[in-house]
Amino acid sequence: MKRFLRFVDSLGAWAVSLFKMVFDVFGLFYDTVTVLFAGGRKGIASSLKQIISQVLFTGVEAFWLVGIIGLLCGITIIIQAMTNMPKFGVGEYFGNILIIVVIRELGPFFTSLVVVGRSGSALATFIGNMRVSKELSALEVMGIDPIHFIVMPAFVAMVVSMVCLSVYFDVIAIIGGYFIAQVKVSIPFGYFMGTVLGALHPLDLVESVFKTVVFGAITALVSCYHGLAVTNTRELPQAALKSVVSCMIATLLINILITMSVFLYSL
Repeated sequence: MKRFLRFVDSLGAWAVSLFKMVFDVFGLFYDTVTVLFAGGRKGIASSLKQIISQVLFTGVEAFWLVGIIGLLCGITIIIQAMTNMPKFGVGEYFGNILIIVVIRELGPFFTSLVVVGRSGSALATFIGNMRVSKELSALEVMGIDPIHFIVMPAFVAMVVSMVCLSVYFDVIAIIGGYFIAQVKVSIPFGYFMGTVLGALHPLDLVESVFKTVVFGAITALVSCYHGLAVTNTRELPQAALKSVVSCMIATLLINILITMSVFLYSL
């Protein structure tokens, strides 16, 4: 009985902690959006240097990794499609497979995993270091809002980088798919692109862009939250780990919710 009570107690404490984190993240989102739109162009211009720096780290420096993953993804999908689909008499629908698998699902999701692993953990560690070294307190003493100076630029840069990387991933994956299709069965480029574009629906693009925007916002906010929650040096590795795990779980759950919503809408 005591073990059961301890289990219930620990489960309740975990639920309370989870609720508090979700509530605090939504509060951070509200503060960030308020700062972003309250300042207007002047507010964004004052943080342009931080935004560009974060875009360079999150987006530009991740090009090679996202490109490799996208290329391998497109190659693998086309190989599997051309190997197995003719067995079922649907070999001409490889364009639909690319659209469904890459643009709708794997593009936004794989891009978010790369950004979470690289930039999310780095952002949490960076802000945690600033918290431990009292840099955030120094900013507040000087009258500089940490939300405006750190969180808002990271939020904007992460969303912009995520959208650009996802589009880049989709393009590279389609190029990789065409390369294999050309080598294996010598499909003309016009026919290949016509099949892919013919299967593309505006709703696919809307879904893909919406996912990447949400994933980027979640990554930035959760990473900043865990970084701001650091109180001592020992918590820095934990903040990076918690940031990665929390972002991955949130991204997976929201991806499922968006996919289910689009599926129900299309019925």
